[in-house]
Amino acid sequence: MAARAGTNRAWNGRRVIVAGGTAGFGLVLARHLARQGSTVLVVGRSANGVRLALAACEQAGEPTAHMHGITADLGQPGEGNRVAGEAIRLLGGIDDVFFCVGRSGRAAIMRSSVATLQEYLDANLLSAVELTQAVADDVTLAAGHLVYIGSLAGKIVMPYLGPYSVAKSALAAYVDAVRLELEPRGVHVLLVSPGPIRRQANDPAADRAAERYAAETVAAGLPPEAAAPGGTAALRLIDPDVLAQRILSACGRRTNELVDPGKVRWLAGLIEWFPDAGRRLLVWATRPRR
Repeated sequence: MAARAGTNRAWNGRRVIVAGGTAGFGLVLARHLARQGSTVLVVGRSANGVRLALAACEQAGEPTAHMHGITADLGQPGEGNRVAGEAIRLLGGIDDVFFCVGRSGRAAIMRSSVATLQEYLDANLLSAVELTQAVADDVTLAAGHLVYIGSLAGKIVMPYLGPYSVAKSALAAYVDAVRLELEPRGVHVLLVSPGPIRRQANDPAADRAAERYAAETVAAGLPPEAAAPGGTAALRLIDPDVLAQRILSACGRRTNELVDPGKVRWLAGLIEWFPDAGRRLLVWATRPRR
C-alpha cells in the first residue's frame, strides 16, 4: 500500500484495533490513524454508536475505505476473543491496539458502594484484560504497540473522582505488569495519562458526558464545581488532535508513559517523594477559584 502524501509512514498499512473508538477521544485517534494510512477497526458497545461514528467520519471527509466497525461489550466474557478474531478476519491481522474504553463520573468515595467500585473497575480495567491477552501474540509478531488511555486521576486522586481514580490507578498498575511481560518480546506498551479532553463538535456523543456529570453531581449532593472537567475548574481542556499526534509520536519513540499536561507529572513526582507537601499543593491547585 503506497503512503499518502503528508502521512506518517510508520502507520501506513498498519492493522489497528481502537477499542472504544466510536466516540470521544477514541474516535479522534481512529481518524488520525486512518489519515496516516492504517486500516482501523473501531469497537463500540452499540450498533447505532458504530454507525454514527462511521457516518461522522464520512461526513468529515475521512478516508473511510479502510475503516471498519463492530459491536462488542468488552466487559463480557468471550468478547475480547471475538474482537480479536473479527480483526483478523476484517483486517487480515493485528499489528497495534489502542484501548480507549473507560468510564469517568462524579461521586463521593465515602458514599460509593462495593457495587459502584466494581462498575468502575469493570469499565476501566477489567474490560482490557481479555482483549490484551487475545491480541498479545499477534502484536508481538508485528513488534507493535499496545496503548492504554488512562487518566491524570490514575496518578493523583482528584476531587470528587474517587471511584474513577481507584479504577484508573488499577489500570496503570496493570499496564506496568503487561509491559514487564511483553516488552522483552518486542512489544511497545504505552500508558497515556491525560487530563480532561475537549470533545469535538462532530463527536456523536458530544453532549452526553457533560449532562451525565451534572446529573451525578446533583444526585450525589456534591458542590457545583464537581461537574467541571476533571472535577475541578482548575484544569484546562486538552486539544484532542494535539494529544493524538503526541501519542502517535510517543509510539514512534516507544515511550513508556505520556502525561498531559506535563506539569502534572512533576506534581505526581512531588507527591511520591514528598507526600505531605505534594498533597498540600494538590489541595491548593484544585480548590475552587471564587
